[in-house]
Amino acid sequence: MQIRKFILIGVASVAVSTSFAQEFGTWTEANVEKKISKKLSVSGGAELRTGNDMKNVDRWSIGIGASYKLTNWLEADAGYTLLYDYHERDTTYNYNSKGVLRPNKINQAYFSTRHRVYVSLTGSLDVGKLEISLRERWQYTYRPAVENIRMDYQDDEGDEGYGYTYPVKGKGKNVWRNRLQFEYKLNSTFKPYISAETYMANGWDKLRFAAGTEIKFNKRNSLDIGYKYQKVYDDEETDRHIVSVSYKYKF
Repeated sequence: MQIRKFILIGVASVAVSTSFAQEFGTWTEANVEKKISKKLSVSGGAELRTGNDMKNVDRWSIGIGASYKLTNWLEADAGYTLLYDYHERDTTYNYNSKGVLRPNKINQAYFSTRHRVYVSLTGSLDVGKLEISLRERWQYTYRPAVENIRMDYQDDEGDEGYGYTYPVKGKGKNVWRNRLQFEYKLNSTFKPYISAETYMANGWDKLRFAAGTEIKFNKRNSLDIGYKYQKVYDDEETDRHIVSVSYKYKF
């Protein structure tokens, strides 16, 4: 009982402390899973992510997937996810003839759709109550072209100019993900874990560290509560602290 209290207090402390971080967000999701046979399962779910200290919605997504147990230690899975992402307003500046810094162009905030497919292999090893797993995943994400609004500031004083639409080109991206995870089965209810995951595109893309616990209420219902820290090496995202809550229903 004392161990359970310790885990819950630890997770709550992490959630409170990270709320004071400069870049903070939440990831909440709900999933369903259906076991077709002893080896095959199918799943579906939806996720909502917030960013900028929870001031805006970063993304919502829905996805479907399937997993197949090849052996007692190796599992394969594949799936598709539809993502709807928020892109923040972007302003560029330059100096006028008097040497004063002023706005030059402003690209307005907008949402865009992305399509993602993935294939994974996960190997696992049980050492008593400890489960060690390594997941190797390839994912491909495609963002179709969209039209956005841009404001131009042409005069020397930087007064508001005129707006026009401009194309945001379509873009595809391949990423190779490697996740090492340690899970420990405390009892029939709690299974705490820690993990580290690398994202590789054209070199290092990002690192993600996670810690949390699965809380199993019964055979059908479970909750995953955790904390993530994401270190980013490209210009599309920023480093951030994340509190995550995920609900799963099995039937």
